Amino acid sequence: MGEVKKGYKKLAIGIVVLIVVIAVLFIPMIPVDVAYSETEPYNRECQYEVVSATLRESWDIWRGTYHISEVTVKNIDSYGGTFKVTHYLYDVYGLYGVKETSEYLAPGETKTFRAEFDTQWLQDVRGEYSVSAPTVIDQRVVTKHKTVYKSIIEILLYG
Repeated sequence: MGEVKKGYKKLAIGIVVLIVVIAVLFIPMIPVDVAYSETEPYNRECQYEVVSATLRESWDIWRGTYHISEVTVKNIDSYGGTFKVTHYLYDVYGLYGVKETSEYLAPGETKTFRAEFDTQWLQDVRGEYSVSAPTVIDQRVVTKHKTVYKSIIEILLYG
């Protein structure tokens, strides 16, 4: 009877060892870093180019002398939006005037933004401008990483 108990004991130990080996081989417990790509939205300014910018003096019988600031902007982006141009006019004493103009520009469209400033004849002035492009929501592909757990068999078979 002692021999039979020893046989059952060896069989039980063998079964337990087999279960542990199978568990170690098939249960996911090894951390592995996995890279994957995902598309996500992000905000950016619309792309544009300034084609020309001029400041010229003009005169008419009703207004007298005035200066015209013209800035031509081309939307070179695939999205449209409302562009804003701020025109600055300076004289010898500093900032003389500021005017804002805005227009919707479709993709590939070019428009001239115009502002007029009342000035005096032969007044020494210079002009500057700034362009504010609209913000658009675009998509980009980013690579992200995550940790997954794999079993030894998965690693051996699939890498």
